[in-house]
Order: sequence, then C-alpha cells, then structure tokens
Amino acid sequence: MTTAEVIEKIREGLTGEYSVDMVYLEAEADRYRPMKNGREIENAIADLAFEIMPEDKRALLNKMMYLDGKRLDTVFAEAQKLANEKKTEESFRLTEALYTKIRMNYRETESEVYLSLRNTLEHQLYLYFYQPSKKLVRPVFDLSQMILLHGYNLLELRRAEEAVKVIGDAIRYNPMNTDAYFELAECYKILRQPEQLLSVTKETLEIAVTPVQISRCYCNLGYYAVEVKDYDRAVCFYYESEIYADNPFVTGELHHIYTITKKKIVPPTRDEVNAAFAHYDMKSGANQEVVGIISALAKEAIENKDLSAIRFYLHMQYGLTNDSEIKEMMDRYDTIAKERGKKK
Repeated sequence: MTTAEVIEKIREGLTGEYSVDMVYLEAEADRYRPMKNGREIENAIADLAFEIMPEDKRALLNKMMYLDGKRLDTVFAEAQKLANEKKTEESFRLTEALYTKIRMNYRETESEVYLSLRNTLEHQLYLYFYQPSKKLVRPVFDLSQMILLHGYNLLELRRAEEAVKVIGDAIRYNPMNTDAYFELAECYKILRQPEQLLSVTKETLEIAVTPVQISRCYCNLGYYAVEVKDYDRAVCFYYESEIYADNPFVTGELHHIYTITKKKIVPPTRDEVNAAFAHYDMKSGANQEVVGIISALAKEAIENKDLSAIRFYLHMQYGLTNDSEIKEMMDRYDTIAKERGKKK
C-alpha cells in the first residue's frame, strides 16, 4: 500500500475521542514501522496526530516540534542538503536556528533528560556506562545529529573553538554517537591540541561498536603520535588500523613519517604494537565490556527467535572479535534468512 492509502485507512479508524485516537495512532505507527515506507508512514501519522490535537496541546507540540511552521526534521533535511552542496553559510543559518530551538525546548530537568539514543544497543550501552537516575525521554527527532551538523558547519566556517562547545552538546544528547566524537577529534586537530585529541580518542574507543570505528580511532592515535613526535608508535597505530578496516590515508601518513624520520617503514611486531598501546595505558582491540553487552543482546535475540536482531548482533560481535564460533553461528542464521527470503 502507498503511504496515502495507509493514512486514508488509518483516518477511517478515528473515533473523534482524542485520548482513544492517540493510543490508536501510536499502535498504527508501531504496526507500519517495519514496512519499506514505514518512516514515511510514521511521519504522516505524526502529522495526523497534530491535526486532531486540541488547541492547547497543539501549541505545546508546536513549540517542541516545529520551527517557522516546518517540522524540525524537515528543516534539518534542508540544512543537510545545503551542507552537501557546500553551501555552508546557508546551511549554517538553518542549523543555528535548530540549535537554539533545541537548547530552549529540550532542557534537562531535575527528573528527566532528553536522549536521542538510536537503537537498543545504544540504549543498553548508555544504561551500562552511565547508570542514570533520571527518567530518559526519547525525542521524536535525532537532536544529537541536528546539533552535530551545526558543529560541522562551524568547523567548515573555521570557527573550531565554537564547534567544540556545540559538538559537546551533540554528545550530551547522545553519548553513544561516535560521529560526534570523531568530529570533536577533527576540532582538536585544527586547534593543535594533541592531548585533547588523545583524550577524546580514548573515549571513542570505549564505545566503538564496529571495526571501522576502531580503525578510525587508531588512525587518530597515529595522528596524535606524529604530533608529539612519537613516530615509532605512530607506525604501530597506523598498521593496527589497517587490521580493522582499509583506510586510503594510511599509506600517505606512513610516507609522511618516512619523510620526517628517513627510516624505512616496516610492519611492527605484535609485541611492538602491544607496547605502543601500553605506553598510553591502552590495549588493542574492542572494549570487552561493549563486546559483552553485544553478546548478551545476541543471546536474548536467539531466545526470542528474532532473526533480524540475531543477525545484526552476531555480525557486530564477529566484526569485533573475529571469533570462528561466532562466524559459524552468523553463517547459519544468514543461511536461514536467505532460505526464508526465497519462500516469500
């Protein structure tokens, strides 16, 4: 069914009783969310909910969800498009308005905190690392990504010091958002603040959940080591990054080290790599606490026979561990999914 057809069908089920209809619309949003056009349907249901609201509730929702008559996600999409087109100043005007709107209307209170955690894994990681005492309120929109785009625009406009503060707010709305940590690392590179770069890279490694994220962290460690003239350890970090994911910049960075040291660049031994990490009070590899949480979620998914979740967590678990037993399980469930797909 098209989105228009779905909404028309949903509209026919409205009773005219606001409290009843809101429960009904929420259930319909849950029902259609897994569909291919689920996101579009969910947005249309949100618009329908706004349409049937009493005036007092509509005023409150307008304060939280709209900017100059447009939903915040619509404004964000326009800003993102402008940023992609390198129209930074135009994008900045929109993201600045979004940032102000968010700071004014999504403030933490004594009892509640707004968090744009994007999935179950981020939610579980947050609970584990932060053990919150306040009620977690999930906004309709991804506030962290909206603020991060504003930080990116500031960085593009060569306002790195301001970007640091803004990106800090992006992290506050989602402390599991590695994109924000990486953007913060770029700020510290521009500001020539290597110790802050090292600190934020260590923080990112604590929550990294993919090989690509780990690889990028190790590249930043290599960059840091070059900045402090620790060239041998920089080589270790760059080579280690290649184990987790290909990075087109590593070859150039290694050549840069060669031009400085005039020493032949050779792959380090495992002992040399381990010693390099130990020097900075670190260990190579994924955070085992993160791996443990992913393993627990995979086990829960298996118990619930949730094939999609099983495959998601097993693929993630294998990417971080390279465990052959996990690989066997992953392949088995991938085969099951493939067979089910053929039957449809």
